[in-house]
Amino acid sequence: MRRKCIVPYICVLIILILLFIGYFTIRYALRRRSPMRMVYETDVTRFANVTWARRRIPRLIHQTWSTHDVPIRWNESYHSVIAQNIDEFKHHLWTDEEMHVFVKEHEPEFYKNTYITYQYEIQRADSFRYVVLYHLGGIYIDMDNACNRPFKDLLATLEALDPDSPFLAAFPLDTAYGIDIDFMIGTPGHPLYKQLISRLQFFHHYYLFHFYTVVLSTGPMYAALQERLFNSSSQQQVVRVLDYAVSHPIFTRNVGGKSWLARDAPITFYIDSNSDLIFQYCKIFCVFLFILILIVWRISQSRCF
Repeated sequence: MRRKCIVPYICVLIILILLFIGYFTIRYALRRRSPMRMVYETDVTRFANVTWARRRIPRLIHQTWSTHDVPIRWNESYHSVIAQNIDEFKHHLWTDEEMHVFVKEHEPEFYKNTYITYQYEIQRADSFRYVVLYHLGGIYIDMDNACNRPFKDLLATLEALDPDSPFLAAFPLDTAYGIDIDFMIGTPGHPLYKQLISRLQFFHHYYLFHFYTVVLSTGPMYAALQERLFNSSSQQQVVRVLDYAVSHPIFTRNVGGKSWLARDAPITFYIDSNSDLIFQYCKIFCVFLFILILIVWRISQSRCF
């Protein structure tokens, strides 16, 4: 009977060890990688006005919102994107209804098994951007990102940096995960976007908090993991990362957003910003629990004799 008392402790210890393994796996995937193919300010200065590079990225801008009525707080950012690119780009504001129709038509299995079963609208909005860039290509930009400079200069730079590659993609650099998904670029049919779509079903789970559920199932952490796992060694399927100065402030500026955040955001932000310290405390707790299990086991053994 005494030995049965140890079982819960052992179960807790096993669970904690598994959590640590998962933590290290994600951290390894996010931080251990081959060097990124970057786009720097000097690249933009050099290639922005070239005319010899073959066009492969459609001059098409995608944005999403629940309806065609853009909130007043985003009037500035929304209209700056249109005004700065009106001569070169087509612009499409996708509503919730239009996103449903597009995903159902182009990715019916994903739509039926995953897209319509998401708990949060932001998960559908996140996953839609992968689908639309894979099938149509162009640029996706969040509503809270304003445009400082015409995007044609950035696309010309990307096309000149890799003149022979039929597949091009670019993401902003992010300190937390490696890349962000608030401003994405791609050619139609890029294998990375196909991978992003095909693996969404495997990450469709609830991760204790609203914040982690979103970022791990469809958001920037999910995209960063897939980008790490993607084999971009081939010169035919290039993925580049925009340096901070290139994404902000040369081409875009943020006017405030994160409307999808829930009440758990302060807690999750605290965990994110103090993850190393929290992890150290967790290791100490595991060691303490292990010692406690040994003591209880030794006591139970001594009483048996």
